[in-house]
Amino acid sequence: MTIRHLNRLFIGVIFLLAVSVTVARLSAESVSDLHVWQMQEIRLEAQGKYDNYYKEVTCWVELRGPGFARRVYGFWDGGAVFVVRVVATKPGRWEWVSGSNRVEDTGLNGQSGGFNVFEWTEEEKLENPNRRGFVRSSPNGHALQYADGTPFFMAGDT
Repeated sequence: MTIRHLNRLFIGVIFLLAVSVTVARLSAESVSDLHVWQMQEIRLEAQGKYDNYYKEVTCWVELRGPGFARRVYGFWDGGAVFVVRVVATKPGRWEWVSGSNRVEDTGLNGQSGGFNVFEWTEEEKLENPNRRGFVRSSPNGHALQYADGTPFFMAGDT
């Protein structure tokens, strides 16, 4: 192989890396379609400087969806980054607006976004029963079931 071929190969590899990083970043930041019970992370970055982010900052999102409107609190994820994890419990359009106890911090307040949520197919639920929702007590309190009412059977192996 000549130097010219090696240079072309090197440039090609760099180009492919740049494209893959860009595509990965765009797909991570622009998630707009999710399934029910699929976690979505909302990342907020504080613009202000604080001595102790963990103690001084409380952040949240006001999450609204079909039959749902609640404040969901986030946590400090290191540096100036805060994360709020949300899960849509019904199909439809879900939207959020961020807020914090530091009203002057534009990185934590007034950010917004949304996502469309779709139901899993029965075939997809058979592949992974956890797609039926959170596990909770049955109405009589003597058993466990998924959010959709399907009985939950826990099995373990050693």
